[in-house]
Amino acid sequence: MKRLLKGLSPEGEALLNLIPGGVMQCRNDESYTIVAVNDGFFELFGFTREELEKRFQNRFLEMIHPSDRQNFLLEVDRQLNRGSRLSLSYRVVCRDGSYKWTASSAQLFGDEREQRFFCIFLDLTEVRDAQEKLRLSLEHLEIIMNQSSDIIFEWDLAADEITFSPNWLGKFGYAPNYDPSLQKEELLRHFHPDDVEPMAALMEEIKKGAPNSIIDVRICTAKKRYLWCRVRAATQYDAENKPLRAVGTISDIDEEKRMMEDLRRRAELDALTGLYNHAEMERRAQQYLEGNPQTTCAMFIIDVDNFKRVNDGQGHLFGDAVLTELAAGMKRQTRKSDVIGRIGGDEFAVFLKDIPSAQMAEEKAQQLLDLFEHLFQGEKQPVEVTCSIGLALYPWDGRDFQTLYHRADLALYQAKSLGKNRCARFDPTSMAAVERIGYSSLGAAIDSNQGAGGNGLVNYVFQILYDAADIDAAVGTILEIVGRRFDVSRAYVFENSDDGKYADNTYEWCNEDIAPQKAFLQHYPYEKVKGYQDLFQNDAVFYCRDIHALTPEQAALFEAQGVCSTLQCALYDGGGFRGFIGFDECTGLRMWNKEEIGILSLVAQLLTTFLLKKREADRNEQIMVQLNTILDMQDAYIYAIRKDTYELLYLNHKTLRLDPAARAGMTCHKAFFGRDLPCESCPLTGATEFYNPQYDVWTRVQFSTMKWGDSDAYLINCADITEYKRMQAPGQ
Repeated sequence: MKRLLKGLSPEGEALLNLIPGGVMQCRNDESYTIVAVNDGFFELFGFTREELEKRFQNRFLEMIHPSDRQNFLLEVDRQLNRGSRLSLSYRVVCRDGSYKWTASSAQLFGDEREQRFFCIFLDLTEVRDAQEKLRLSLEHLEIIMNQSSDIIFEWDLAADEITFSPNWLGKFGYAPNYDPSLQKEELLRHFHPDDVEPMAALMEEIKKGAPNSIIDVRICTAKKRYLWCRVRAATQYDAENKPLRAVGTISDIDEEKRMMEDLRRRAELDALTGLYNHAEMERRAQQYLEGNPQTTCAMFIIDVDNFKRVNDGQGHLFGDAVLTELAAGMKRQTRKSDVIGRIGGDEFAVFLKDIPSAQMAEEKAQQLLDLFEHLFQGEKQPVEVTCSIGLALYPWDGRDFQTLYHRADLALYQAKSLGKNRCARFDPTSMAAVERIGYSSLGAAIDSNQGAGGNGLVNYVFQILYDAADIDAAVGTILEIVGRRFDVSRAYVFENSDDGKYADNTYEWCNEDIAPQKAFLQHYPYEKVKGYQDLFQNDAVFYCRDIHALTPEQAALFEAQGVCSTLQCALYDGGGFRGFIGFDECTGLRMWNKEEIGILSLVAQLLTTFLLKKREADRNEQIMVQLNTILDMQDAYIYAIRKDTYELLYLNHKTLRLDPAARAGMTCHKAFFGRDLPCESCPLTGATEFYNPQYDVWTRVQFSTMKWGDSDAYLINCADITEYKRMQAPGQ
C-alpha cells in the first residue's frame, strides 16, 4: 500500500486507518487524481482499489455527483484564494450506485513541482436526510398556514393516498372516500358532471409535478345540493426534484360565485327599463334561430320619434320615465317567449318567435304604433310620443340575427324618411341605395344620444373592486360586464413598463367568436407605433371610428388584430401615462356617443386607482422578499427587537438555526438566555463582544435604531467570533 504521506510510519498509517471516515491523498490537477486512500475510504464508498482504477482511472472528480461538480470546482478555487485549507460538502458515488453526502476537510501541501491534497471524509447522509425531512415538514406547515382554508388535504403522491381534515364531514355531510383504483367518473362521483374532466385533468398535472394548481368546481352535499368550491394545491418535491406530495385547501366560494352570476345576469339587462341589452338580445334570438330553423319569426327595430324634444322640454328624469313606460307597454303587447331589448338611448328591438304569417307581424307592428301614440294621452300633462318601426322577416329577409337586424335597421331608415310614425318592411329594391351607403340607425343616432344606466354601471364596477379580495379576478369580471353591456368585440387593459417604453396586455375579455390577442401583445414596444401616446390628447381618450385614418404603422397594429373601430381611455398616475383600457369593435365600424365615452372614462379611472394600488402592493411584497432573502443569506445572527419591551420582531434563518425554539413575540433575554429580566450586560448598553453560555457562542455585536411600523426598534447584528476567541484562549 502506498504511503498516504511521505515519511509516514506503518504505525502512523495504521492510525489513519482507525479514523471513522475516509482519508485520501490526491493531486491538485484537473481530475484530482487519487494517489492513496485509507481503509475507511473503501468502507465509506464500497469500492476496492482495483475498482477505483478500472471504473474511474483514479479520477476523484468523476466520483462526485454530476450536479455537484461545478459547485465543487468553484468552491475549491474560492477557498484556495483565501488559504490552503478546504471545507466542502457534496455527494460522492458509492459502489451500489447510490450517493453519500460527505463533509470533506482538505489541506494542500507540496511545492511548485507537485501539489497534493490530504483529505478527510465524514458521512453526512443521515444528517442530510434528517435535514430534508425537517425541511419538508416545515414547508408543509408553512403551506398549510398560508392557505386561507376551510378544508385541508394532503395527497401522498407515491402511495396515492389523500387525507382530509375533519371539517369535510361538516361541510358536505358525508365522509370523503378516495380510492385510486376506481375510474374517474366513480372516483369523482361527488363532483358536478361538467367538472369531472377538468378535475381529473388537474389531478394528472399535479402527479406530473405542477407546482401550484387552482380550480373552481362544484361538489355535491349529502342534501344533493352542489356547492361551488375553490381547490388550491401546492406540490412538494424530494431532493431529486421529483413530486413527493401535494397539500392544499378546499374553500367554499358558493356565495361569491352566485353573486358573480347575479352580476352577470344584471349585466344582461338594461338598468333603466329591465329589458335585455343588445348583446343578450342577440344571443337569445340567434340561439332560437339555430334551434328552430323551420319557424317564421319577425325582427322589429323601433325608434322613438323626436325623443330629444321630450328630454329638452321635460328633462332627462321625465325622459327616463317615458322610456320605462314604453318598455312596460311593449311587454304587455308581446308574449313572454318573445325577446325585447333596449339597443340604444331611445331605440328598442323586438324579436317575435314562431309567428303564423307575415301579416301577423305587420298587425303587431301596428299595435305597437298605436301603443306609443296613445300611451300618455290620459295624463294630466299629455305627452306626444310616436315611433318608427323597421321590420324584417325570417327566413325571407335573413337566416341569422345579424342579417335580420341589419335589414330591419335599413327598413327603419325608410320609415323615418317617409315621415315617421309608421312601419316599413324591408324591400330589397327600395333599400338598395340605402344599403350601398352603409347607413346605420345606431351609428347615426337619429334622434338622441341618451345613454342607458351609466351611473348604475359605474356603481357596479366600484362595488366589485371595493369588495374584491382578488383584484385580478375582479378586473376580468368588470371587462366582461362592460364588454357585454356595450356589446363590444374585445375589452382589455394594457399596462406600461416602469420606463414607459413597453406595454403589456395584462387583462383581456373577448366576445363570442372573437380571437384573443393577449398572447401576442406582451412587452410590445411603443417605438413600433411612434406617436401612439400622443393619441390620448382629448380628455385622456383616444377614439377612432375607422382605424384606416391612423398612420400606416398604427393602422397595421389594429389590422393584425382584426379591429375596425376602437375606443381607449388612458390610465394616468400623477400625470404619468401608465397604460390604457380599451374597447375594440371587430365586426364593423362603430360610433360612440358622448355619454358612453364618459361612462367608460369613469370605469377607466376606477380601474386605474385599484390597479395602481395592487401594483404598488406587489412591488412592496417583492422588495420585502428580497430584503428577507438578503438578511437570511448573511453569515451573522440578525434579529430585531422592540425598544421598550425587548420583544422579538424578526429573526433571520441563521438565528433560527441556532435556536429553533426562538420566535417572534418572545423577549430576547428569555429566548436567548432563559432570563425573565433583561441582561445586566445587555449589548445595547455598549458591550461589543458578548458570550452566550446557553449556546457556548461568542459574538461581536452591532446595533442600530430603526422604525418597525409605528414603534421604535433596534436591529441587532451578531457576528460569530467563537473560533477566534478559542484560538486566542491558549495565549491568554
